[in-house]
Amino acid sequence: MTSDSDSIIPADAWDTHIHVFDPEAFPYAAPRSYTPKPALLKDYPVSITGCRNIVIVQATVQGKSPDSLLADLANKTLGSSIQLRGLCTIDVTSISDGELDRLHAAGVRGVRMHEISWGHGSQMPPSAIAEKIRAAAAKVARLGWVMDVFSDIRSWGAMADMLRGLPQGVKLIADHCGGTYPGEEKLEEFEKFIALVRDGLLYVKLSGFDRLYPGHEGGMDVMEPIVKAIVAAGPDRVIYGSDWPHTQLGISRKGKTDEQRLTEIEDFRNVDDNSQIRKLREWITDDETWRRLWCGTPRKLFS
Repeated sequence: MTSDSDSIIPADAWDTHIHVFDPEAFPYAAPRSYTPKPALLKDYPVSITGCRNIVIVQATVQGKSPDSLLADLANKTLGSSIQLRGLCTIDVTSISDGELDRLHAAGVRGVRMHEISWGHGSQMPPSAIAEKIRAAAAKVARLGWVMDVFSDIRSWGAMADMLRGLPQGVKLIADHCGGTYPGEEKLEEFEKFIALVRDGLLYVKLSGFDRLYPGHEGGMDVMEPIVKAIVAAGPDRVIYGSDWPHTQLGISRKGKTDEQRLTEIEDFRNVDDNSQIRKLREWITDDETWRRLWCGTPRKLFS
C-alpha cells in the first residue's frame, strides 16, 4: 500500500476483512488447504489505510476454535483508538448460548462460512449451504450477528429463492463480490444475486478483486461492470474489505498433496490496495454512497 488513498478514505473508516496468522502461538488446524506464513496484527498497515475500525476474519486454516480470534481482539498493539471486531468459524450446531455470549462480549459480530473448495475437498451443494446459513441465523439472531459467506456466483444464484425465506432482520453478507468472475455478470445467476441485493436481503463485501480478475486482460478494470451493478442495486448494502495480507490464490494450490499443504509455507501476494481503492472511487462517484461504503453500513453491521 501507499499512503495516497488516505486522502479519499473518510475518517472513521472500516476495513471489514483482514486475517491474522500467528501459528507459533496458535498452530493451524489439520488437515488444511494451505499453510500461510505469519501475519501479525501489528503488521497491519493502519497508518497507511487510515481505517480505525477493523474486522478480523477467522481463516479456515485456524480451525473451529475461536481462541486465536479472541487473542487478536484483545490485542492492543495497534493502539487504543483502533476498534477491533471479529468473524468466527465456529460450529454453531454445537456451541452453547453461553459461549456465544462470551464471544459477543469479546467483539465477535458474526459467523464466517467459507463455502468454496478451491479444488481441495468436496464442494458443498447450494441447498446445503442455504441450510447451513438458515441454521446459523436461527442460532445467533438474538445477538444481531451477521452471516458472512464466501461462495461462488452460481451457488448464490441457486440459493436465491431459498434465502428469501430467511427470518426478517437476518444480516447476510456475500464475500468478495459474491465470487463473481469477469464475464459472469452476464449470467442469470448474477441477476438473481443482484435481486437479493436490490430487495434488501443481502449485503456485499467489495473485496478480493485480485482473487477474481487474474487471467483476464485489463486487471482491476474488468471488475467494473460487476462492482457497478452491485452498487447500483444496493448503494447502502456494500462494504469494503482489503483482504490483507493477501494469501495465495486457490488455483496456485491445485495439484498439491495433503502433505505439501501442511509443510509448504506460503508467502503473501503483493497487491496494490491503493490502486484498487482509487479505482473504486472512480466507479462510485456519489459522495454519500462512498461514505456509507466505508462508514455508515459497516458501523451498522459490526458495532
